[in-house]
Amino acid sequence: MENPIWHQKGWPYLTWNNKELSYVLGEVRNRQGRLAGKSGLLGLDIKKETLLNSISNDIIKSSELEGKMLDEDLVQSSVAGHLNIKMPGMPATDPYIEQIVNDKVDALSNYRRPVTEERIFKWKNCFGVVNEQVSYRQANTNTKGANLYESNTIQIADEIKRFIKWMNTAHPIDPVLKAGVAHLRLLFIQPFNEDNGRIARLLMDIFLTRADDQPKRLFCMSVQLHKKQDAYNDAIRQARQNESLDITDWLMWFLYCLESALIEAENSLTRILAKSKFWERYRLMRLNERQVKMINMMWEGMEGNLTSSLWANVNYCSPDTALRDIQDLIDKKILYKKDAGGRSTSYELN
Repeated sequence: MENPIWHQKGWPYLTWNNKELSYVLGEVRNRQGRLAGKSGLLGLDIKKETLLNSISNDIIKSSELEGKMLDEDLVQSSVAGHLNIKMPGMPATDPYIEQIVNDKVDALSNYRRPVTEERIFKWKNCFGVVNEQVSYRQANTNTKGANLYESNTIQIADEIKRFIKWMNTAHPIDPVLKAGVAHLRLLFIQPFNEDNGRIARLLMDIFLTRADDQPKRLFCMSVQLHKKQDAYNDAIRQARQNESLDITDWLMWFLYCLESALIEAENSLTRILAKSKFWERYRLMRLNERQVKMINMMWEGMEGNLTSSLWANVNYCSPDTALRDIQDLIDKKILYKKDAGGRSTSYELN
């Protein structure tokens, strides 16, 4: 069995090369500022909808990283309740999903609160156990008996206490880097039999939100980690196997992943703002439901080219009706016909 990482010489003093990380950290900080600036241009309703999608997607993908599939509608319904968004027809949530959403909202909204053992146990849904130590995992061994079980359980509890003290101590370290360190350190300790990854990402959320000092999270870090799941697992494994306790490589990977999340969020906000301006420009234009539906699909990144046959299939209408709808939008300068003709004729937004 692999020795716990706290048996390594120098633990728990993880190290990294600030000079090597400084350029990427600077890029991340710059993109955070740009994203905050663009988010300030959103109207209240659009911002709430964007937050709803962002937080819901992050919760869903974080759970999928643990192999747990959540009902998307139930997650959205619960998040909508926290954001005071009325969504007629959405299903009532269930207690398990409500707890998962509450944990995420706690990390984002109460990011200035200290991280305590009580708070972590609440996230784990173990809060209320009389002896907290017995809720930590016990090392799995077939040969060394109950004494090792007990000693490892106590050791984990002690490591958690030391970890919590570190998280609540002011350090001359950028909170973005502290997010990466806290995330990894919880996974090094692995205090629970399951959900260590989800809890590590909640700790990450706290410090990333402290870095922004803004609880309205418009980027999806867990979505990026899910997209790069194999690389994510490899980066954690390599960090765990590094006996020098130098985690520069992990932090570099973490920063690049965060940068990708910020780039995606900024691109999404650019599209949202452009879409908002588009509808402001054409707000007095008379359009039918089919036309509004297809224009919104194009703004939202519809796969493939818009053709009259696609229009007819999506709207369950005749080819002639599709062509009339499209020609009307061309006449109104909303669409234009691309160069190719015949069956390959397609259309784009002006």
